Amino acid sequence: MSDCTVFSIIESNPLAPPEVELGILPARLSKRLWVTPAEFLQTTNAAATAVWAVQVSQSLTRSLPDPGRRGPKRKYGESSILMMAFIQVAWQMGYEMTVDYFRTHPEAAQAAGFAEGRVIGIGQYWERRQRPGIWPFWFFFLGMVWQLTRLKIIHGVDVILDSTTQCAWYRGDPDAAWSFPKPWKGTLWGYKVHTLLCRWSQLPIMFLVTPANRHDSPLAIPLLSLAVACFGFPIAIVRADAAYFSYALLHYIRTALHAGFVIDYNLRKQGKKALATLPFIRQWRFHLKFRSVIERHFAWAKRYFGLEAARWKGLTSAYQHTALVYSVMLGVALTAHRFQRPDLAGSRLRVLAIHMPA
Repeated sequence: MSDCTVFSIIESNPLAPPEVELGILPARLSKRLWVTPAEFLQTTNAAATAVWAVQVSQSLTRSLPDPGRRGPKRKYGESSILMMAFIQVAWQMGYEMTVDYFRTHPEAAQAAGFAEGRVIGIGQYWERRQRPGIWPFWFFFLGMVWQLTRLKIIHGVDVILDSTTQCAWYRGDPDAAWSFPKPWKGTLWGYKVHTLLCRWSQLPIMFLVTPANRHDSPLAIPLLSLAVACFGFPIAIVRADAAYFSYALLHYIRTALHAGFVIDYNLRKQGKKALATLPFIRQWRFHLKFRSVIERHFAWAKRYFGLEAARWKGLTSAYQHTALVYSVMLGVALTAHRFQRPDLAGSRLRVLAIHMPA
């Protein structure tokens, strides 16, 4: 790996990633890295990535200022709001605690792009975080994936497809739906996060959020297409469980991606009761065991990164929260690799400073 890796800007392509510094930092050989929020924003190049995400989202949506809005111009940029939300999810803080931390730590406020002595209030922060919609948060996630791709951490050759559920906090959520996965698992009211994972890095490279009653298989082709279109991954093998077994997906993998697949298949489906031989079972179990990586990923995302710890309503908020959680996972891995500690790439508790100074 080279000592310094940077992005290149292509003027003719508005979706080109921003130019950021990805050089290797001095190694920290202590048991924990424990970077502060200001260091986390600087190490992950959150400022440049947030500005790029806001600019690209505005160019795509062609948003215009609200003609009915009166009063002074906004003092706080959308990129600063995005970075505040990034830190809020990373340290799993509430709205009031997040605003108080940035007000009492000028170095974090400066890293987030706030002017000296000026930090947004809690009421305005809550309102402005909900207003941008999905695109700035989604492109911020893509910017994090780009950085890890440039560092050769995410390869996108061997990928895994799967989904997990998110419980809705409000029973009256208009966008949530009931899911009846299996008789012994009961029912669930909420959303479903469809994820495409890089097997070697165990990091997400693409995701989509739907109501919980949506089937997994129709979302597989959009996930793979987005990953190839955004990053140009040379996908060689696709792994998935029996929920993704469909002839449309198999045809797409073979003809469009020119890749192989290891997708589980239920022999009892559609009345087929043929007995499998022992050599076939051994070989099939050997190839399917690698798919368990994504199950561990979902367990880490829910237990340590707060994938199910949100208090929001609506599909837009679900997209925002999922994009921030996955961005934090990518940011933790990026920080660990830049400080020459790849063994901590999946450990939030040993990378982020949980006991922050007052």
